[in-house]
Amino acid sequence: MIKQIRNKIVAVVAAGIMIASLSACGSKNTSTLSDGVTEVSVMDRDTDGVVEEYKKTVENSEYIMHALGGMDGKSYINSIDCLRKTYEAGYRLFEADVSYTSDDVLVLAHSGQDNIWSEADWNDRIGIAYPFRDMNGNELTEESKDYFTSNGYDFDNHTCNYDSFMTFRIQGEYTATSFSDIVQFMKEHDDMYLMVDAGNRSYESTQKLYKMILDTCKNDYSVLDRIIAGGQTTDMMQAVKDTYDFPLLNMYYAGDDVREESIYSPEQFINYCNENGIISFSTAKETYNDYNGAALKEAGLISYVFTVNDSDEAALMKSYGADVIGTDFLW
Repeated sequence: MIKQIRNKIVAVVAAGIMIASLSACGSKNTSTLSDGVTEVSVMDRDTDGVVEEYKKTVENSEYIMHALGGMDGKSYINSIDCLRKTYEAGYRLFEADVSYTSDDVLVLAHSGQDNIWSEADWNDRIGIAYPFRDMNGNELTEESKDYFTSNGYDFDNHTCNYDSFMTFRIQGEYTATSFSDIVQFMKEHDDMYLMVDAGNRSYESTQKLYKMILDTCKNDYSVLDRIIAGGQTTDMMQAVKDTYDFPLLNMYYAGDDVREESIYSPEQFINYCNENGIISFSTAKETYNDYNGAALKEAGLISYVFTVNDSDEAALMKSYGADVIGTDFLW
């Protein structure tokens, strides 16, 4: 009887230590959704030091590597081969396109609206002939469709499964890369930061992707704290915030013809960022100018301007107030 009581006491104390430890490190209460993705309820913790360390890296960085950096005159590679090269060259800020396969595994691949891989994504970025039409651009025969479907190709989202994707040589040369590969690299290199480009998504698609990011990271805040998370719309930003308390939030400052009315002016955009804990923005070089650059700079938002591959153009963007230039080749 005494032994049983002693065992119960030990178990309770051990559980208490575990809970205290998890709370101290900002771990999460988790549950599993019906699709197998981990849902996370975030505990409060102090991330001021995380943000300050990130800002130091930004101050010491002239460039962020677009799609992990270009090589051999090629861009949109999104391969760990490029990451290794650019990291070895001294760069610590990286951007990558993240989407998921037909069997819901995160990979580095550019996508269009709500995770659809476009014909250009296949032909030009992945470098594999678009598999959803024949060589003449016609609809596939039913027999061909059955073959591709049985091998994990999704005719709705124009994606393939993980096993197929990982056999590809990106643009004929480079290693196909999973998000898990990047997470492992980040664990081994604790001074790199990754900006996630999730494309344009609905609230639901955004939340699905970011929950998969959490699941792939196994809720390891030492990695999650170095992910620059965000989206292109207020719905996407809300989905990110509802999923996890990422300390490094970034919002895309869209072009005049597509920017939402509620955040249309620089002042409205700044107010939205301040109200939602967003500390940086990314934008296209075609959108960024001396007017909005000055306003956004004065507000203290970190600015990333993409994609610039000419040194004179980079200097011009800097003169407008850009903090970091997104580039393929200026490294």
